[in-house]
Amino acid sequence: MDLVSILATVILVTTIGTMVIGIGAYFAFKLRDKRKPSKKKTDETLDSTGPQKPIFLKRYEPTSSASNSNAP
Repeated sequence: MDLVSILATVILVTTIGTMVIGIGAYFAFKLRDKRKPSKKKTDETLDSTGPQKPIFLKRYEPTSSASNSNAP
């Protein structure tokens, strides 16, 4: 076999292998999607009556003296 046919075989096998792995990943995703657990416990951050509150972050509010110190 010459070099061109070896490289063509490698490319063909790689392409087929990639497609097989992609199809397997798709079916694994679908199986995982079917097994999603239902929401049994209520989450206090999912408030449908108002805006969502941040969980870990505090809002930064500059003081009035700090905003005037950089003014020209």
